[in-house]
Amino acid sequence: MKKELISLSMLILLILASIVNIHFLTGIKDAVSGLVEEADKHIREEDWERALESAEKARKKWDRHDAYIHMVLRQTEIESVTSSLNELSKELLSQSNTGAASGAARAAVSQLKSIASVERIKLRNIF
Repeated sequence: MKKELISLSMLILLILASIVNIHFLTGIKDAVSGLVEEADKHIREEDWERALESAEKARKKWDRHDAYIHMVLRQTEIESVTSSLNELSKELLSQSNTGAASGAARAAVSQLKSIASVERIKLRNIF
């Protein structure tokens, strides 16, 4: 009976740790996505300077959590978000094509949303 209680306690602890992780990653995703969406709004208004500021804030916020995200996310997911943010900055610096810059912003938001969907708790992942 003691072994079963220990096993159950560990399972509950792992589920709680997963919930905390998902909550934290969702917070990161929401903050970075919000800044990228703000940059996209500025892109559509052709306010390149403010768009670049928002994109740089998004990149800094993403980089601020670098150690944590490297512990809990797969490298391919990290690289896809990072490259999307880099592409957005590159398009904003060129200031040549509103459509390409807006597309880069939407791609970055899409990559961030995919991280949140991958990290959701599903019964098939537990059992």
